[in-house]
Amino acid sequence: MKTINMNTKSLIIIALITASLSINAQTKSIKALDEFVETIYDSIPYAPSISIGVIHNGKIVHKKAYGYSNVENKMPAKTSTQYYIASTTKSFTALAATILGEKGLLDFNKSLADYFPKVKFADSIQADKIKIPDLLGHTSGIDNCAGMTYALSNTGSYTIDQLFDLMENTCARLPYGTYRYSNLGYNIMNLIFLKELGKTWKDVVQEEVLNPIGMNHTYSSYINLLENKEDVATPYQALGVNGKDFFAIPNLFKRDETMHAAGGLYASVDDVLKWLLVQVSDGKINSKTVISPTALAKTRKIRGEVKGKGFGFNGMNISYGLGWNIAKYKDKLLYHHGGAFAGYRTMISYIPETKSGVVVMVNDSNIGNSFTHFLSTFAYDFFDETLKDKDWKQSYYKWITKSKAETKKYGLDPMYQDFLNRSKRTWDLSVPFSAITGAYKCKDENLPIIRVFEKDGELGVSQGIMNARVEPQGFPNAIRIDMTGGGETLQLDVEGDRVKGFTYKDNYYEKL
Repeated sequence: MKTINMNTKSLIIIALITASLSINAQTKSIKALDEFVETIYDSIPYAPSISIGVIHNGKIVHKKAYGYSNVENKMPAKTSTQYYIASTTKSFTALAATILGEKGLLDFNKSLADYFPKVKFADSIQADKIKIPDLLGHTSGIDNCAGMTYALSNTGSYTIDQLFDLMENTCARLPYGTYRYSNLGYNIMNLIFLKELGKTWKDVVQEEVLNPIGMNHTYSSYINLLENKEDVATPYQALGVNGKDFFAIPNLFKRDETMHAAGGLYASVDDVLKWLLVQVSDGKINSKTVISPTALAKTRKIRGEVKGKGFGFNGMNISYGLGWNIAKYKDKLLYHHGGAFAGYRTMISYIPETKSGVVVMVNDSNIGNSFTHFLSTFAYDFFDETLKDKDWKQSYYKWITKSKAETKKYGLDPMYQDFLNRSKRTWDLSVPFSAITGAYKCKDENLPIIRVFEKDGELGVSQGIMNARVEPQGFPNAIRIDMTGGGETLQLDVEGDRVKGFTYKDNYYEKL
């Protein structure tokens, strides 16, 4: 039997004590982080739920959900709860395309004209110059001026042939090489997948990214989400009345038909933490390489200058990679992407230098944007050793007080007042409801028919899978609809006792 001398025993004891102190210190630190998030959630009572995950030094150090995924049924949110992550989908699509490029299945040197020789692009589009990195890096010059983005993200009413037709109707509003954020490049990327591989973006993201990482609870199909009985956070739009007691649920819901390459994934904090671990660990999960580190590096490559503007990380941007905004956060490169859709806000970010990452998800459209940015910066500062002796938290507490007041004064109060004002409006129509109901067709046959119908004494409107109530607008022969989350006025074209048509989103729809 071997014996251990006293010096060795002492070293072992010291090591155990040191490890214990380190664990206790980290536990205490995480508890303080948890308490702060709880303080924020309780202090600004306009978010139904917040789900957050934090990675530091390549390890998951905190994950927790606060509040309710469904307010009416008091369903507690969990880190496994599904949120629609909207435009953060771009990071997944871009990585999948980059991996396929490395495998030789896609050619990043081929132009748009090479990929689609039969498509007659508008003269304003430099199709012979635009390549895949331009589509994924928002430097193609092509803007969201096409019906393709509207069909894919809103109506859900299209065929593959129609998408190719809509690509011919696209236009360039900026010179080639100029950065402007746009969904359209990713929608065109999906058509490249279809033409070259016979697969959709959903197939390639699943095969090249989600499966290797083990993101088994990230979905590009709402049907699959329901079939697997996942807990899905209900989308809300907080109006701030009586604290957490009053929420308006947006009309617009994501379904399979409107989940697209630029914004089409549901995910949980648990799964996104795996995604972030891969980003900060050079493609590894549990020391095993699951994603090509060179592909990851290509998505991070700085592609020209972008001037930061806007709120949070967006104001710190210096460039855009492939699917990632690139910002400077306290002299460190930070990669981030936000996702915004009716009833949801998400922020996913990471700093390779410190092997840190943060994901924040909120099921609210209003205060949610502030929450995601604010909690992300707080988490990074929380583990910043250079701040440990400084009273840096006070600025965050001041933000809570200021944000609560400003959100109520400039956001929620006017929104609720508008809600009340609209509820008091009366109809000012020269024709009965029966004259308005019917089908309306646009001259652009790629845009689906709009139907106005009457049910239980109220008017409704639908286009593709979208539908909404019709409200009085407050002036003669005008109606208000809200199919896309913003509220639009339809001025009826009335002649005598009949409605000839109306204009919607700059397109005239004639009654059939």
